[in-house]
Amino acid sequence: MINLRDIPCEAPLQLSFTPGRSKRLVVSLAGVGNNRRQMPPAEFARTAHWNGENNVLFVSDLSRSWLNGPGMAQFVADAVKAVAAEIDADAICAVGNSMGGTSALILASLIHIDHVVAITPQFSAKPGVVPEETRWMYFRERIADWPFPEVPDLRHTDSEITILHGGSPDELAHALRFPADAGYWHYIFPNQGHLLARNLHQEDLLAPIVTLSLLGRTLRARRAVRLAGGMSRHRFDHLHLSSHSPRRH
Repeated sequence: MINLRDIPCEAPLQLSFTPGRSKRLVVSLAGVGNNRRQMPPAEFARTAHWNGENNVLFVSDLSRSWLNGPGMAQFVADAVKAVAAEIDADAICAVGNSMGGTSALILASLIHIDHVVAITPQFSAKPGVVPEETRWMYFRERIADWPFPEVPDLRHTDSEITILHGGSPDELAHALRFPADAGYWHYIFPNQGHLLARNLHQEDLLAPIVTLSLLGRTLRARRAVRLAGGMSRHRFDHLHLSSHSPRRH
């Protein structure tokens, strides 16, 4: 059982914190969830807490704004810095799935994050930027201002970025818009779709990837990705382009 302490904030945000034994802080940013009338539940609780080793700050947004709500991104960034100072953190990490993955990447553009794990993040939730994307329109159409119309380019940060995408058309519409030369650890799971995180979790393959990535154990994380059926973005691009190149006669 994880004991949570609420952190004061105004709606539509909800922030809660659970302490750990180390000085590592993991920020877990929730996705859209399944009930539009309820606060999205905290995600990655056990994996992020790592049997009580990590401090975890959980972030949920009732409005589902992809951190585009008025002042929201900066408020979350300031909250992370305050908690990090409180525990004298020696490492700050962020993890999220879908909207949470996008939010984790946006957060890394505002403050220093050592390791980011973004699973099936949207490159953009703003209508029209990714014309193929038609999901979550109930929330997307209600966002009035877009300080983050797309995920910022993080190639000049010193964060270690790990991104996991499925290989379905709706996933690739976002995945292939992320820069291939940014130095991210970007993996594609050809036989998976947007439910990548859920499917890997059910097969006990998700936690090793997330945990090793958050710890910066890159080689072991890469092996865990391959075991789970993923491949590097560069390899995927090569195979994809080869399979669609004109044949010579």
